[in-house]
Amino acid sequence: MQNNDWRKKKAQEMNFFAEYGDANRYEILEVIGKGSYGLVCSAKDKQTGEKVAIKKIHNIFEHTSDAARILREIKLLRLLRHPDIVEIKHIMLPPSKKDFKDIYVVFELMESDLHQVIKANDDLTREHYQFFLYQMLRALKYIHTANVYHRDLKPKNVLANANCKLKICDFGLARVAFSDAPTTVFWTDYVATRWYRAPELCGSFYSKYTPAIDIWSIGCIFAEVLIGKPLFPGKNVVHQLDLITDLLGTPPLEAISKVRNDKARKYLTCMRKKQPASFSQKFPKADPLALQLLRRLLAFDPKDRPSAEEALADPYFNGLAKVEREPSCQPIPKVEFEFERRRVTKEDIKELIFQEVLEYHPQLLKEYCGTQRPIFLHLSAIDQFREQITQLEENGNKSGVAPIQRKHASLPRQAFNYC
Repeated sequence: MQNNDWRKKKAQEMNFFAEYGDANRYEILEVIGKGSYGLVCSAKDKQTGEKVAIKKIHNIFEHTSDAARILREIKLLRLLRHPDIVEIKHIMLPPSKKDFKDIYVVFELMESDLHQVIKANDDLTREHYQFFLYQMLRALKYIHTANVYHRDLKPKNVLANANCKLKICDFGLARVAFSDAPTTVFWTDYVATRWYRAPELCGSFYSKYTPAIDIWSIGCIFAEVLIGKPLFPGKNVVHQLDLITDLLGTPPLEAISKVRNDKARKYLTCMRKKQPASFSQKFPKADPLALQLLRRLLAFDPKDRPSAEEALADPYFNGLAKVEREPSCQPIPKVEFEFERRRVTKEDIKELIFQEVLEYHPQLLKEYCGTQRPIFLHLSAIDQFREQITQLEENGNKSGVAPIQRKHASLPRQAFNYC
């Protein structure tokens, strides 16, 4: 029986990795996820001894839009390094550039996600609630100061460990906001699962919106943590607006005017007058300070929602949030996302993804960049230039204040076990 299990496991490993050269670095443990994209397996890194999650995405160049999404995610996760954002540890080198069709991305292994935590636990405390929201806002501050909007925040996209550590993941729908980007090209694809979608987006995909859309999603997630089920599980756009206004009341005309979809705007304008519901009755387990902040996060008008940084300064986090543990990020350079601003072919995307893979193989990257002329000026080729610019900017800072460095420390409290 043991021999059969061993053979089955080895066959699974061979089938999973195919011909990838550094596959022998990892020992497959088990399949932990399946989807239309491929498989996710837990594995042991033989070099470091740590457990990791390996995501295999097959036939990535079959559709250019899917390949662009993969490129966007791996690029953003390379650039956004923060303890509350999931980390890519490694990307396996394909057999050759010519035969490159699958991608194996090695992530740090997390035990679950917030959806499962909410579903499985009915004994979460007020301290859990506070710690969860604190980590999500801390990550969001970092993301937004990089001029990135996540655009698909929901419990399944917040990974979790048994010690209550959370990490935001899945940046496939994220976008970098450049002030000169054409609205109709830059912002037209699907945005956010409906239940977590800000009201200004209801029924509309053609709006150049603000980071407030992510703040709304965080508010919906936090509310779900508090009550153990989705706050606004709309069956369609009209039902979604009904649920939102049942809780928040009928919005003023000024706020309704910011809803871009004509039908949704007309529906809200003609809606019977509703009074706001009682948050204390809707969320009986919550701290009053938590509910004060939740009201701000779920403001119907995006201009009334706080930024992530402002939310972290809310009295709800007194004694917990500290400036030195909530760093900002330098805005992402335009050159990194030049492919979003131009018409690119499947071969262009393939080249750019191959270069991203090489970022995890520094020596090969150095050799490759010495022999290839990149489609756009690649980041690795301009590192020295960017460093010079950064130094000039810093020298121009007459305040003499050094930028805050992230301290890779979790919250200075005891760990909670909820599994």
